[in-house]
Amino acid sequence: MSERLQATAIVLAGGRSTRFGSDKAAAQLAGRSMLEWVVSTVAAACEDVVIVGGPERTLPGTRYIVEEGTPRGPLGGIVTGMRAARFDACFATGCDVPLLVSALVRMVLRALDGVAAAVPVVGGVPQPLTAAFSRGLCLPAFDAALAASAGGPIHALRSVTAFEIDEATVRSVDPGLRSFLNANTPEAFATLEALVRDAAP
Repeated sequence: MSERLQATAIVLAGGRSTRFGSDKAAAQLAGRSMLEWVVSTVAAACEDVVIVGGPERTLPGTRYIVEEGTPRGPLGGIVTGMRAARFDACFATGCDVPLLVSALVRMVLRALDGVAAAVPVVGGVPQPLTAAFSRGLCLPAFDAALAASAGGPIHALRSVTAFEIDEATVRSVDPGLRSFLNANTPEAFATLEALVRDAAP
């Protein structure tokens, strides 16, 4: 059995799904909701899983947390999840990446060694919603960024020590970079459906 790390997975499910047109967390992909796909993956890698925001959802082995105050985007969801986390090491992701790879989750968390954050870089762009954070080192800085209304997770990361995981290293555990394929639109969801269908035996 693959190792589950002493870490909390924070799954953000509070977005308004404006571009998707409906509740994307509940969208069915090969008989399971996208949220169920993501939770299954992070639960294989982390001992603790919290779902933050959106309609209350009850999934085995998870805790549902209402985002604090008025929803303030991904950074607000990450902060809410950190406050509820049972471990210092936290992995944050969205509910719309159903092809997330558990080996990537473990690799990113293990890179959180003496730094505040470990962030994959794909196509030259940091990926803060597939990243790991030290609650103790990040929470004060992220709180300050929220208080100042100073942008999202990428902006907040500028005030902490972050280790960037290069794309070649990411591809060593996820060759097709499927962990970074999100379904923000119906068209993107259709692409994911095709990938899952093609991979079926």
